[in-house]
Amino acid sequence: MISFTSRQKYYFYSGPMDMRKDIDTLTEVVRSQMGLDPYIEESVFIFMSKNLRTMKILYRGRRRFELTKIRLDDEKFFLPVFDEQRSCYKICWSDFVTLTEGVQVTKMQIKEDAA
Repeated sequence: MISFTSRQKYYFYSGPMDMRKDIDTLTEVVRSQMGLDPYIEESVFIFMSKNLRTMKILYRGRRRFELTKIRLDDEKFFLPVFDEQRSCYKICWSDFVTLTEGVQVTKMQIKEDAA
């Protein structure tokens, strides 16, 4: 089971994602569209559906991938505003927690994690 911590590296895919995609196709998205190596351990890749009700989280642990799906019943996830020219952003753990909790915020500024 995945335990998300501040030690991991978090990457947010800025476009909408087809939630039918599985581990294999999402790892290819990480490689081809995000320009990242999906095999780096302790990496977390976050994808949102077009309607913002579903989120998929691809996690690379020790010698394995894990895929988690979160679906909200009556609410939507908050979608941060990014530069549309970029396909992904490295974010910090606290911003990841805010995104995954489905917290309703009126404004959220995510600064790219430089670490």
